[in-house]
Amino acid sequence: MLKKLSVLAVAIFAMAAVTVGAQQKEEITITTAVSNLAFSAVWVAEQLKYFEQEGVRAKVIVAGGGSQCQSAVVGRSAQYCASSSDGLILAYAEGAPLIAVQTHNRNVTLTVGVRKAIVDKLKLTRKSPLAERMAVVNHLTTIGTTGPGAVSEQIFRFLANKVKSDPSKLKFAALGGNELIPALMNNVIDGFAQSPPSVEITEAAGKGYALIPMGLGEIPEFTDYPFEVLMARPDYAEANRETTSAVSRAISRAGALYHTKPNEFKAALRAHKHSDKSKLEDDVFNLAYSMVAPAMPKWGNMTVDGWNKVINFAAGAGMLKDRAKIPTSTEGLLWTNKFVGKAP
Repeated sequence: MLKKLSVLAVAIFAMAAVTVGAQQKEEITITTAVSNLAFSAVWVAEQLKYFEQEGVRAKVIVAGGGSQCQSAVVGRSAQYCASSSDGLILAYAEGAPLIAVQTHNRNVTLTVGVRKAIVDKLKLTRKSPLAERMAVVNHLTTIGTTGPGAVSEQIFRFLANKVKSDPSKLKFAALGGNELIPALMNNVIDGFAQSPPSVEITEAAGKGYALIPMGLGEIPEFTDYPFEVLMARPDYAEANRETTSAVSRAISRAGALYHTKPNEFKAALRAHKHSDKSKLEDDVFNLAYSMVAPAMPKWGNMTVDGWNKVINFAAGAGMLKDRAKIPTSTEGLLWTNKFVGKAP
């Protein structure tokens, strides 16, 4: 009897230790700028419980914008922010303490969408030569953007420069992200650029057309480019190396899954709350998925060349008004691979 009681006591002690350990593990918050499919690797990591498998109790929430996402991390109400790399450069110029520790895109994922009537008149399709598709900027009266100077505006200025048009002649309407789809569907604007599924929704409705899906990697300046990145405060990342590595690995594993088991990746993304059947109909999801999935990286580590492209775009687009504040692409300034490491 004494022996049985001793065994029982040991078992109870062990269970109590596990419970206390679970209670003591701090829950961390990961914010994303928005809920579109540019963050597919984050959604798949959440859906397949990769964060838990890496030993992290993670709460993933949508901040409602890149600046809100970054502010949450700078203000320490969240530990990580998944948002665009150009936003990180702007934050750096303003002195915000942020560093990219992982990337979950290898291409810019914006899709340039145009009213269907315009592409039909010009006889353009996604199979048309890229230069001809870029030249569509010469036929757009009003272009919708999320805000003045946003990347959704700068992309059209970039296209104008590529086809030797005058970017200053472009007319923009800063409508905010939520208004772009109805504005195009109601002929208020002629085009806009957003990550899937925004443009793809207008195409499925027969009103718009996804003319230039940048996630497919057709434009060299936006290919092998760390577009959406995971950011943290440098001091937090250093003080919490194991947690930062775990979160970086979880998201990187999701991106890697696309390359090894694409059907599993797609099924997990389709099951996630931000892209399930209650949010996206099959035709919209499948079209949007085809535009963004090829941008999944084999792993979330970054390169100097990739960050050079980010910096060159930000500087060339005039996002950095003070030329003295243009950063270098040296690892350790804007980004680091010390936490994500190399693919296993």
